[in-house]
Amino acid sequence: MSKTKSYVRDVIFMALGTFVLALGVNLFLSPNKLSSGGITTVGTILYHMFNIRMSLTNLCLNAVLFIMGFKYLGKYALIKTAQGIAFYSLFLELTSYFPAFSGDMTIASVAGGVFVGLGVGLIIRIDGSTGGSDFAALIIKRFIPHVPVATILLVLDSAIIAVSGIIFKSVTVTIYSIIAMYISSKVADGIVTIGDTAKSVQIFSQKVDEISLQILNELDRGVTGIHCKGMYSQSEGMMLLCLVTPKELPSVLSMVKGIDPAAFIVIQDAKEVLGEGFKEKNPYDKKEKSKKKKGK
Repeated sequence: MSKTKSYVRDVIFMALGTFVLALGVNLFLSPNKLSSGGITTVGTILYHMFNIRMSLTNLCLNAVLFIMGFKYLGKYALIKTAQGIAFYSLFLELTSYFPAFSGDMTIASVAGGVFVGLGVGLIIRIDGSTGGSDFAALIIKRFIPHVPVATILLVLDSAIIAVSGIIFKSVTVTIYSIIAMYISSKVADGIVTIGDTAKSVQIFSQKVDEISLQILNELDRGVTGIHCKGMYSQSEGMMLLCLVTPKELPSVLSMVKGIDPAAFIVIQDAKEVLGEGFKEKNPYDKKEKSKKKKGK
């Protein structure tokens, strides 16, 4: 894919993702004082207490975090994050005029979580970001480098949701916000990994050379030979490890059984695979980029 086409695709995904995200917030979560973490929660609190536009809160708070955290990111991440903040603020304003759903908190939390998860998933698939607690987590990590960003992010979002429940004086708001956050994380995870799943196939056979050659030539998939030892028989041999797509799995099984009917095969799910033949991952952190350049 050319750089122009890739850029256009990324912009479309960013616009669509932030639009869906804004729909989830303005149509389902915010009207019911619910949230799924991040700056959106702060925006919901300020909107219900002082009638401050969520789009304005998102833009201002993200601008502050952007200034504080931009030096920790590379050029690629900066551009994507700036786009995400701009698009999200715009769509938060536009969708605020749409008719909102209020009443059943269960429906609001589930529908809001699905919309937010779908939007976030589309954004993450192009390595994008809308700033918010992502930036805050990156900044905090510089002071506690031994703690993973995901852990910091979870603690931040959980704390913000707990504070919103205290401010609104409602345990119901806290519980349903947690439900919305859980649903959104699961939906986002599903969107991010869709199409990137693979099958890890482990093959134990006395005919590993024939099998590996067949897989290499017929499927054009890499095969790794791993020395192993049967502890019962005490015999040493070779195990083949191969990653294939779900569609290719039947062909591999048929191929192996055709060469060696006695082959022992173990199949496992590989949730996400990065590398040649699967999803290519763009480096997001500036330090990671500098390490790669130094290694050249």
